Amino acid sequence: MQKDIKHIIREEFVKCAQDPVHFMKKYCYIQHPQRGKINFNLFPFQEKVLTLFQENPYSIVLWLMVFHENKNVLALATTQATARNLVAKVQFMFEGLPSWLKVSSLENNKLSLRLKNGSKIQAKSSNSDAARSEAVSLLIIDEAAFIDNIKETWGSAQQTLATGGGAIILSTPYGTGNWFHQMWNQLKVD
Repeated sequence: MQKDIKHIIREEFVKCAQDPVHFMKKYCYIQHPQRGKINFNLFPFQEKVLTLFQENPYSIVLWLMVFHENKNVLALATTQATARNLVAKVQFMFEGLPSWLKVSSLENNKLSLRLKNGSKIQAKSSNSDAARSEAVSLLIIDEAAFIDNIKETWGSAQQTLATGGGAIILSTPYGTGNWFHQMWNQLKVD
């Protein structure tokens, strides 16, 4: 007996909802600077990280937004343009999803993507109050080593993170002894 297309799509949707590695490898595309739109072929270490993040699904932005309702992702960076770049990457992946995986968007602009299911991502420049009034599910701080007021920014985010939100802090290195380097040394796991 052959399965009908609705049944196949339903099975695939459930598989995507349960397995972010499958979802990323099969349905997410990135924009390569030389080759244009390409499939997001994960490196082995990326698959390992995604598998680890499955225990904390708040750490996978597009997957979190599509498969969970009312999740608020806040992207902070040295400048609003840098934070906007992260939102643009999520938007590019979102636009490339097949129609049966997409949730309707209510807002889609340079600084944010808000879905009909209540989930959203927004970009802000880092300042000490950037995350203070937000109830975030996931806080992403990009280029943390280069943010002058990172201690204050991180401190102001603690109230919103205390309600159960998660955080991803990213950066390229910028010397030793700065806040990001200290946190990396404190938290690194062999």
